[in-house]
Amino acid sequence: MKKSILLFALLVMIIAEKANAQKSLFSFNYAVSIPTGNTSDFIDQASGRGFTAEFQVFTKRNITFGGELGHFTLYKRELNKVYTEGTASLSGVQYRYQQSYPILATGTYFATTEGAVKPYGSLGLGTIAHNRRIDMGIFTSENTYWQFALRPELGVLIAPSENFGFKIGAKYYQSFSGGGLDGQSNIGLNFGFVFIR
Repeated sequence: MKKSILLFALLVMIIAEKANAQKSLFSFNYAVSIPTGNTSDFIDQASGRGFTAEFQVFTKRNITFGGELGHFTLYKRELNKVYTEGTASLSGVQYRYQQSYPILATGTYFATTEGAVKPYGSLGLGTIAHNRRIDMGIFTSENTYWQFALRPELGVLIAPSENFGFKIGAKYYQSFSGGGLDGQSNIGLNFGFVFIR
């Protein structure tokens, strides 16, 4: 995980260096996660415990490139569940957690750059680390899985001034099977503040 964060930080520094003469966007977003697919088989409850931070640089009038870091936590209490590990099986109350950390390179296309309302579409590629934990009485099972990930997004940037705006978007995070875990997916609803430089 340290290597991925260092690589992402290096990417952001390179982009920031090139951004001196270009317009750039930094956004911090509150994220609501809705599990789908294999993720919902493990935890099927939506969660408001998430955030993302994004940095983007305009390379053309309506196209940006940048990166995204995030963190999402899903949680569920399960009654009378059987947990099996190896040859041992336990029955009782389970507390399930899944924490996901997307680290993505992103590209965004803005339909217009005129006016205060700017619809956009975005695509992210990179990795997501999924940390899964099950607590059951005094027993805990915990594993971290790194998977390749793809993330499309549709949203709108509302910029009432030249230096500040708001962002509303819907993202679909899809990671692919790897590391001993089936592919995971969730829908992220994001509401954020955007600083324009």
